[in-house]
Amino acid sequence: MQVDKDRQIRLVVNNGQEEGTIDFVNVLHNMKLKKHIFAWVLVLCLVIGVCAPLLLYQFTKTPLTVSSVVTLRYEAPVAKDTKAIREGKKTLKEAEFGPVEDLTAPDGTELDLNQITSSYVLQTALDSMTLSKSITADVLRNNIGIRTVLTEESQRTREALAGLADAKNADAYKQLQTAETTYENRFIVTLTNGFGDEDSRAKIELKDGELKLLLDRILTVYNDYLVRTYADVKLPDDTFSVIDTQDLDVLDSLDQLRAGLDALYNYCDAKSETVKNYRSWKTGRSLTDWMETLQTFKSINVDYLYAMVSENAITRDKSALLTSWKYMMRMAQNDLDRTNDNITETEKLLKNYKNDEVFISMQESDAAKSTKTATEYYNNLILQQTEYYEKAAELKASIADYEDRIKRLDAKTRTDVTAEVEEELARSMASAQSMYASVREHMEEVLESQTYTTFEDHSAPQGKEQSFITANLKKIIIFTVLFVALGCGLWFLAGLAPEFSKDRREEEYGKEAAAK
Repeated sequence: MQVDKDRQIRLVVNNGQEEGTIDFVNVLHNMKLKKHIFAWVLVLCLVIGVCAPLLLYQFTKTPLTVSSVVTLRYEAPVAKDTKAIREGKKTLKEAEFGPVEDLTAPDGTELDLNQITSSYVLQTALDSMTLSKSITADVLRNNIGIRTVLTEESQRTREALAGLADAKNADAYKQLQTAETTYENRFIVTLTNGFGDEDSRAKIELKDGELKLLLDRILTVYNDYLVRTYADVKLPDDTFSVIDTQDLDVLDSLDQLRAGLDALYNYCDAKSETVKNYRSWKTGRSLTDWMETLQTFKSINVDYLYAMVSENAITRDKSALLTSWKYMMRMAQNDLDRTNDNITETEKLLKNYKNDEVFISMQESDAAKSTKTATEYYNNLILQQTEYYEKAAELKASIADYEDRIKRLDAKTRTDVTAEVEEELARSMASAQSMYASVREHMEEVLESQTYTTFEDHSAPQGKEQSFITANLKKIIIFTVLFVALGCGLWFLAGLAPEFSKDRREEEYGKEAAAK
């Protein structure tokens, strides 16, 4: 077989290491030689990993916001009477009361939540605290937010109508504008840290504990405002000390004593059931117990003494008493004449008054129909006429009483006031003054109790109160791992670099040898 001269067999002798391979043992050896240098590099990366997020936090941190849920706790007119009170159709005394269920004030009006940010509330709260940094009521007001809470039914209605409105449903959009929403008897107040003008970059920041304490103090002052504004904190008037039994006749003294007992009883009766049922820790008695005592004392002691003195026409000075009664009867008669004239005039207005006629269009019909409606003016006339009739009845009863007194005084008169009557009158006056003092002390205790001081109950201010390290712990861990990994990567590259340099040197050496 003839061998082709052009064909040759090339033998490649293995030089012990493939071209382009890296010896990992050499890399580790190189890294070991530089361990002292890169130990400091790793320490530097560790410091950078810890400090970088803390430095970044100074520029990107969000101010702390604390919030508190305020729940209203008092009695208010029920829903059916609230609207009537606002329209003037009912008085507060005629309304039915129950636990407040929405944002209705104790007098039937809408509760004004803006008073939380009023100058009185904010300045009073600041004056009662010593803060590490001084802030004003104006800058404090800008950091307060108030959010009401819709009832579940109103929330569902609003969401449903909002969905239809998004679908460009014109009727749903109109309903959304006119839909009546109701709120729960609670709301949320928030306070954000960082106080100052809106344009200023540097904000005054309080400590987290101070921020919570400040919000709690603001709500406490607002509670005091509610009590002073809506609660009946007026103590009973002392109508007994002004009765001069030495100067007045016995019957006049008894008249004023009976009127004073009625006024004190009505004062107690006008209180809410919560106040009436409060039992004193000093005496163990409630306001209801004192009302029963007043009623018993008046019917057994005072009314009996009054009947005895009146039936026997016991008086110190008959002529002076007659002159006084005739004057009072004449004044009552003049007042009755004026009231009767008012009744006549109002009756004429009611007969000639025409109610407003309103034209309405029924749904799905083009036909317009009319209906009559009573205006507010007409309703006020009805209420006014009722008051006139009540006043006339009271005046007639008063005139009849004075006529009966004068008749009995003319028929039989005893000017010899017995010592027993004087003593009984003095005892009755002393007992009445003692009961007044007891009721006043009882009410002072009630005003200082939780019954009056918790018109609203607010939860402790809540917020993500974290320390400087805790707030950045997650970032610190991420940055530390990242920079430590970067340091280890640099160390590995430092050990790998000599291997590439070695291959390059060997290649250059081979080229030089071949050239020779």
